[in-house]
Amino acid sequence: MNFPNENPQLPEGINNQHDNPFIDFAIMAGALLMAVVSLSFLIGWGAVRIAPAMPFEWEPDISLAPSGYSSEEDQRIADYLQSLTQKLIPEDAEISSVKVHWLPDINAANAFATSGGNIHVTRGLLDAVHSENGLAMVLAHEYAHIELRHPVVLMLEQIGHTLIALVTGFDNSSAGTIAQQSGLISLMAFSRDMERAADARAVVLLSNHYGHSRGSDELFEHILESDNEASHQWGLWQSHPATKDRIKFLNSHKKGGDTHASLRPLPSWLSESLNSDTETH
Repeated sequence: MNFPNENPQLPEGINNQHDNPFIDFAIMAGALLMAVVSLSFLIGWGAVRIAPAMPFEWEPDISLAPSGYSSEEDQRIADYLQSLTQKLIPEDAEISSVKVHWLPDINAANAFATSGGNIHVTRGLLDAVHSENGLAMVLAHEYAHIELRHPVVLMLEQIGHTLIALVTGFDNSSAGTIAQQSGLISLMAFSRDMERAADARAVVLLSNHYGHSRGSDELFEHILESDNEASHQWGLWQSHPATKDRIKFLNSHKKGGDTHASLRPLPSWLSESLNSDTETH
């Protein structure tokens, strides 16, 4: 066996970096970005499929409402909201009961659902709707979020993106920033889908209860009139579908007789209570 008399000559430049260090950085950064974004969307994809299989009893009971009400009138409003919501829930629903909380000190027109079957309704929302149908649409929409397990989906997504940020070193590296931003994009994208799904389900619940879906766009018409969308962010970072698009969607689901169906007014005592409270403040 013949051995070489000397070490072989390696090709010139085999261990050299590119002439421009920026190219190496761009390649590594691009690969990292692709990996983090792919993982982020994979987390969102998995959360949407895992959440429905998770028993509702396992959801953490998260409520942002106070433990009690300061007046009998506030308790009466809370009881009314609870009763109306229960009427909208199908008898054979898998999640047959929720807890509705009244937030009398918040003037922004809003309602939102949290895990554990909690729905929160603000004072501003009752000021924004003019009929029980309009109020019922919002309650049905928030119940739809609960029924479709959207709070759990968001919870699982947030846990996953938090883990990405921790692994990549959110506080100390650009990779962590990429993880946070890509996670936010994924959450916002899924949120738009959730809102559309909740709107579609709410229209069905509203029609089942009243026999029509007239009044379903009442809150959104109020938002347009008050120009509340002027401060919203648009494009990729917008979490909810545009209000005009939602009105168009809701109108497309109305049947021919819906435009002539009568709306059910809010209880007179409720309107009097809200007006009295406004004068007091």
